[in-house]
Amino acid sequence: MRSRNGVLILYALSVIFLIASHACAEKDILKGENSMNIGFSRIDITPPTGTYLSGQLISLPARGVESNLYASAMYLDDGETSVVFVSCDVLTIPNEMARKIGEEAEAASGIPADNIVVCATHTHSGPNTVDIFGMEADKSYITRYKDGIIEAIQDAKANCVEGTLFIANGQLEGYAFNRRFIMSDGTIETHPLKNDPHIVKPEGPDSKNIFLWYSSNSEGKPLGVAVNYGCHATVMKRDNDMISSDYPGKVTEYITKKLGSDVVALFLQSASGNICQVNPLNSSQNEVGVEWTRIMGEAIGQRAVELIEESKTLSGGKIRLLHETIEIPRRRIDADLVEWANKHTDISTETPTLSDYGSELYGQIKAPAMSLADLFETSFWANFYANEIRTLEKMRASKPVLPLTIKVIAQDNWACVAVPCEVFIELGNEICENSPFEHTSVVGLANGWNGYITTKRAFERKGGYETKEVTSTMLIPEAYDIVLDVVRRMLDKAYNMK
Repeated sequence: MRSRNGVLILYALSVIFLIASHACAEKDILKGENSMNIGFSRIDITPPTGTYLSGQLISLPARGVESNLYASAMYLDDGETSVVFVSCDVLTIPNEMARKIGEEAEAASGIPADNIVVCATHTHSGPNTVDIFGMEADKSYITRYKDGIIEAIQDAKANCVEGTLFIANGQLEGYAFNRRFIMSDGTIETHPLKNDPHIVKPEGPDSKNIFLWYSSNSEGKPLGVAVNYGCHATVMKRDNDMISSDYPGKVTEYITKKLGSDVVALFLQSASGNICQVNPLNSSQNEVGVEWTRIMGEAIGQRAVELIEESKTLSGGKIRLLHETIEIPRRRIDADLVEWANKHTDISTETPTLSDYGSELYGQIKAPAMSLADLFETSFWANFYANEIRTLEKMRASKPVLPLTIKVIAQDNWACVAVPCEVFIELGNEICENSPFEHTSVVGLANGWNGYITTKRAFERKGGYETKEVTSTMLIPEAYDIVLDVVRRMLDKAYNMK
């Protein structure tokens, strides 16, 4: 009897060993209570010199590289569910491209497309990745960055080891400001010049929240960091003709320098639709150019490192992932404005020189440079505006409703909401403040691009750029409330999945 029991025990042990060996061959086994399989990777997606850059009203060919562009990935696997976040140094990732990336990445890596979050850092100094403002996407580059993202996802999974995930959040003030200001006549001006006497106050709050994921291996050695912060990547000058990852690249560079050359850092753009780096109420600094990308990037990176050292919190629980696709109608344009656009005949005019995001002093800006508000009064803008209105009408006629896929990724004490739009700071704040989770973050420009989600109040005020009838503002004013209601419901559901 003892002999038989001994044989059975040996057989059971051998089976367990074989199963464990097989699992170990696939990936490192989760050992500790809070252990996860965690992997990072970074793939260079820098385009060649001569590539046309995107992010301005006109496109300039790149004459060089100020900083390389990357697709950087963070892979998390709790043994049952895997998810991957990818940060890509491009302006936007269009809806169809996001869909293709998900499908091809799933086929290549085995990670479900629904479990992939791909976010653009929104650098305005990268190649054309989307048809916008009458300019076509760079078809020769699209395959390169798509393949780079998929490779980053595969490598992050392949690189994963047993590790621990921590989260931290805090604040950093003085680097990201509301760019829409209420003027003395009651209108809105986007990017007013510094010390403009007609400024009354900013229309909304500034951006100051910083959220991060930090991971270390079983021996406590750093593996990687993902930083979530909201501000337009428009620090490089308007006439810049150098490929650049802008300040997000300097953030990740600083973190890697401090934590180790083998540590991968990601930048995930947060709610930044009405946020930029220029403070028109402060004339003591000039927040544009390569040097300011370094100053701003290092400040954000330093704050991230401080949060890791001071206030990181152990994450816990199984990964929960929800996704929901909603349909939001395209905005309707006033019939009189459409009639004007259809009748408008382009007037020959030179391309104006636009202010560097309001960084110049009021009354001292040198001609031919002009503020954004003055640009709206030029013949160049009339030509541009008429073409944008006609384009919007064609798009609405062919596809009157846009599908937006929203994703919620969570554990017991944190949640991340991924939205395929440029989200106004008010919406980002409201999502976080009403979340049932202890820590909540918002990732914008994720898994697609559907323009701005502004406040309804912004549409009610005259002036400003973000609500004008151009291809970057394609959704109805009610999109804010629709998205907020859906996100609230998803967060509640994710929270109750404990």
